Amino acid sequence: MEKRVAGKAGARQAPSLRELEILQAMIATRKTVAAAQMLGISQPAVSRALATLEAHVGRPLFLREGGRLVPTGDAFALEAEAQPVFDALQRLAGWPGQTAMASVLRIAAATTLAQFVLPPVLAHFRIQEPDVVANVEIGTSTSVIALVADRAADIGLVDVPVPHIGVRNEVFREAVAHVVMPDDHPLAAHAVIAPRDLADEPLIAAARRFPVRFEADRAFADAGVAPRLVAEGATATFMAELVRQRVGLALLNPFPLTLGGMQGLAARRFAPRIVYRTSLLFPATGPVVPAARRFADLLRAWQPEDGLTTPIR
Repeated sequence: MEKRVAGKAGARQAPSLRELEILQAMIATRKTVAAAQMLGISQPAVSRALATLEAHVGRPLFLREGGRLVPTGDAFALEAEAQPVFDALQRLAGWPGQTAMASVLRIAAATTLAQFVLPPVLAHFRIQEPDVVANVEIGTSTSVIALVADRAADIGLVDVPVPHIGVRNEVFREAVAHVVMPDDHPLAAHAVIAPRDLADEPLIAAARRFPVRFEADRAFADAGVAPRLVAEGATATFMAELVRQRVGLALLNPFPLTLGGMQGLAARRFAPRIVYRTSLLFPATGPVVPAARRFADLLRAWQPEDGLTTPIR
């Protein structure tokens, strides 16, 4: 009898739905105050629930680093186990007689992709998913990768290599470097442009922090050509606008400028070949948010043919 009583006393209690909601909010925000605001409760209530939840599972779920609470592997594992519960509740909310629950899809995108890719895709997504609110963060590729790795974004869009263990990437577009110039420029008559063709041309290059800049510099060095560099840029839209203002010619990724940013400009393939890959990013751990997967599927299906770049579906 004593053993049976001791066994009952030592048994761990299952987490409550509220505790799991708070865990999910904490993983998304990393701060108790922000999680409390998200859920409409007090900050002490969040702290108490986290302490109770950690007591239930018998392990720490968050570690404090630099004023933020960083989720442990156990926190991500518990969230993954709880996700089917939240998915089921959301489906039940759509039953007859129930008010549909609005959900939020958190998207992070690099500037040029946000400008040319997101608006048309979100227009289609809005029709298919009227109850999903798209929360879009626009920033540098580095910040997009960090947001997805921290699970502060459900999906990301970047056009740079992604050497980060916190994310997994799915390439959805591939392109090679093109020289962008005013459409009346003499070099527009060329099908392919080599470094020697640019020897006397003012050139706008990608910022030095991008790996493709190293590839471009090597191409010119191998050809024995010293480029006449007049400007550097961090986004394709900025570089293209400098070209439009006749500051110089630009060597860049034509996607997604080909979706609406090439007015008055021409693009000709650069040789040697420099490859760009545009990717969707998802957190490396835990389940993919269902709305994020549906958004990714819609993006792959939507991709238009532009004659310069290759959709990967």
